[in-house]
Amino acid sequence: MESRRVWIRVENLPDHWVEELRRHEMRAEFWHGKEEEADPHWLAKVEIVFTDAKVSDDLLRRLISLKWVQFTRGTAFELIDPALRTSHVAASVIPAIDGVQFAEFALGSVLLLAKQFPNFFHAQLESRWERTMPLEISGMTLGVLGLGTIGSAVARRAKAFDMRVLGVKRVAAAKPDFVDELWTADRLKDLLTQSDFLVITLPSTPTLFGILGLEDLKLMKKSAYLINLTGGQAIKEEHLTRALREKWIAGAVLDALPRQPLPPDSELWHLDNVIITPRIAGFTPKRWQRLIPIFQNNLRKFLSGEPIALINKDVGY
Repeated sequence: MESRRVWIRVENLPDHWVEELRRHEMRAEFWHGKEEEADPHWLAKVEIVFTDAKVSDDLLRRLISLKWVQFTRGTAFELIDPALRTSHVAASVIPAIDGVQFAEFALGSVLLLAKQFPNFFHAQLESRWERTMPLEISGMTLGVLGLGTIGSAVARRAKAFDMRVLGVKRVAAAKPDFVDELWTADRLKDLLTQSDFLVITLPSTPTLFGILGLEDLKLMKKSAYLINLTGGQAIKEEHLTRALREKWIAGAVLDALPRQPLPPDSELWHLDNVIITPRIAGFTPKRWQRLIPIFQNNLRKFLSGEPIALINKDVGY
């Protein structure tokens, strides 16, 4: 029987993980490389693509045997072009496993802001000895907008710092013991008005684009900070810029942004109350040791004809 062809279309995947895939699944023939390096005749028989990049309409036209795409991300709306969205090709994502890297980034951001490190960084660049008062986060309120796997990991660690933790999620659920109040979206106003630190851990899907508008941002405390980990489209860039420029809130750490990469012409780069990071909150040296076993299991099921978890391609998860 001819081997089933699998294209590993992932940049920066160490070779030893490709070899691990080959050892684990003898029924498949794997090729790891970029689109421009591929043999068009080989691509024409590819059935499975493991990818961290967009599957464009043009590419899909060349993958005439494609049956299943496994994305490396937890949501994939921005990686799915119209042809894939309306095709019979199945798609899967790899949801956040434990959220530890996001949670550590969020708590690091909270401490960075509370202890006034941005002020000290600016002062150091100017050789200026200037004291500002650090905050104690114990007893302060951290709100999580999107209490899923990542949001729960953030909440759990915030509670360990003796913070008051509030959460909002789409579907009503039992409140975990590390959350003081858990609400659905009808209580968003309460989350905004009470949070000293608002952490956004929403999936990047069209129904949530622009979920926080100007009036919502005005509800937040002037002393509050915004930390956006995943919901790049949750706030329009012009609204976010205005709120920060006019000091409706004290500041923000932005790892998820409306435009990624953020172009040099964005005013956000030049606001002194903003820290911009290049979409690295989810990065970890343990990424592949977490993701590859999930793909291996899904691949085994797919090749054996067993059901696997598929996404709704219209929403991306």
